[in-house]
Amino acid sequence: MAIPPARHMSKALKSELVPVLKNAGFSGTFPRFRRKSGAVLHFLSVQYNTAATAFFLEFGSHPSGPVVTSWGELVPEEKLILEHIMFESRARLQARTNGGSLVEDWFEFGDFGQDVDAYLKLAASVAAMLPQVETWLATQHAGPNVSPNAF
Repeated sequence: MAIPPARHMSKALKSELVPVLKNAGFSGTFPRFRRKSGAVLHFLSVQYNTAATAFFLEFGSHPSGPVVTSWGELVPEEKLILEHIMFESRARLQARTNGGSLVEDWFEFGDFGQDVDAYLKLAASVAAMLPQVETWLATQHAGPNVSPNAF
């Protein structure tokens, strides 16, 4: 039985991306990571499309401390995840940016089939783009593969 593309991609990302994230001070397990940088929390997660044939990295920052959600829930700092952070305080790393984030802009792997090297190559290329994530987290400057979230 053939291994599904998403399983191949997750394995490649765990092999190529996760070690780079850990070296940058992020903790957590795939697909959710976080780190504390001074008085700021940084979050990063891998988000697949519903067909599990494409993905992007979403990331954002928030001052340390709890968050009160729009519905009034108080979430302590240790339980915060990326989705608790305001949408406009997040951005996406994706294959292409056109001022938005459409599925066709994401990192696509649905046609890789059982070509393990193709998954590893894509994962390594995404890991090589992490300096753009670091720049955005530090300055909110959008690099060539960063699409800031906006309404």
